[in-house]
Amino acid sequence: MRTNLNKRKTKVGKQTIKKDRKKDVEEEEYVTTNFSLKIATHVIQQNLSNNKSIICSPVSIDAILSILALGVENSTLDQLLTLLGHGDVSGLNTTTRKLRAILKVTHDDDEDAPKISFVNGLWLNQRFSLKADFQKVLKDVHKTDARVVDFVNQADQVVNEVNSWAEQETKGLIKQVLSRSDINSDTLLFLGNALYFKGNWNKYFKSKNTEDDDFNLLNGDKIQVPMMNQWHEYFEYRASDSCQVLKMPYKVGKYTDSDDGDDEEEDNETKEFSMYVFLPREKNGLPNLMNEIKLDANLFKKIKFVKITHLSIPKFKFECNVALKEAMKQLGLLLPFEETCKDFSGMTDVTEPIYVSDISQKCFVETNERGTVAVAVTRMGLATQAARITKPPPPPINFVADHPFMFVIREDVSGAVLFVGTVLDPR
Repeated sequence: MRTNLNKRKTKVGKQTIKKDRKKDVEEEEYVTTNFSLKIATHVIQQNLSNNKSIICSPVSIDAILSILALGVENSTLDQLLTLLGHGDVSGLNTTTRKLRAILKVTHDDDEDAPKISFVNGLWLNQRFSLKADFQKVLKDVHKTDARVVDFVNQADQVVNEVNSWAEQETKGLIKQVLSRSDINSDTLLFLGNALYFKGNWNKYFKSKNTEDDDFNLLNGDKIQVPMMNQWHEYFEYRASDSCQVLKMPYKVGKYTDSDDGDDEEEDNETKEFSMYVFLPREKNGLPNLMNEIKLDANLFKKIKFVKITHLSIPKFKFECNVALKEAMKQLGLLLPFEETCKDFSGMTDVTEPIYVSDISQKCFVETNERGTVAVAVTRMGLATQAARITKPPPPPINFVADHPFMFVIREDVSGAVLFVGTVLDPR
């Protein structure tokens, strides 16, 4: 394990990573999860032809890859750090602390504030042990302890335990992330991250204004879905020749102090969560939009307050299970998946090759008149072989999402992207 894993913790918001200070803060923070965002959008693009709505969580993917980086060395570590946009593991740990501060739970008695949970779980085969340095950083930075289990003789019990953990951490919305066929005697460990987010709109939709209306599918068919409506309200908005972008903020609330004993994990005074809806101009324009759009920090800044004459967006609710392994390999992360990999020496003393056998994510999202609930569980398995004007007023601006669109749930102060998804069929 590299010694820089044990460097002194850096306070959130006061990091001293050596970067070009000509970059603004938003760009720096956005870059830290850029690879995970690229994975999420890549998976979404691959599924457009299936005419199925998809949602992925970049920060949940990032949590898993950050822990993976703690356990590898040599060329595998170099590949991970390069793709994740960090020069060393210390910078990666700083990002982890930052994300933990952003995704801090709210006061239980604050009804307006978003409800958030961001936790990891690790289950270790009792035949093996983890190195002390790895366990220390796992606990100190990621707030995660390894649970020693019997993958061979108590496999069913382990499966039930993992699924119960996922169900509890997602408030019952995701009930199964592991099956009996996912583990065997070669399984070294199972690692999971669960993210739960529930936000109430800053401007509620009135239920009485929700009406069934046409929604145009990519194949040209039309379906009837409940469309939520508002009129003559101000939102942050931007438009281009290819799409319209609308920012729908969630209510802001008070946040708790850290309850994990880490006094260096500072609380951001302000956290502002929003959903951004990217609506193509053309009814079937989502595939082209996904190919052309670049979700960088500037995209979210070039918006301004305008009066939206008519806002109409469908209620939607869906769940999806996406495989991430092939997408990661296609984007350049190859070495951790090689069955001959011997770079996991930072995690364990096992001399046989260790590799990532599987990595996937299960997500759920529901958006209605009150707000949004979105959850994600990302799982990974390791295996071993071991002013006044006189001119006429501007034309009315209508934002009618009656055809496939993309959405992003983002924390605007830090730039962290919690979820990115597409609505191809709201049903």
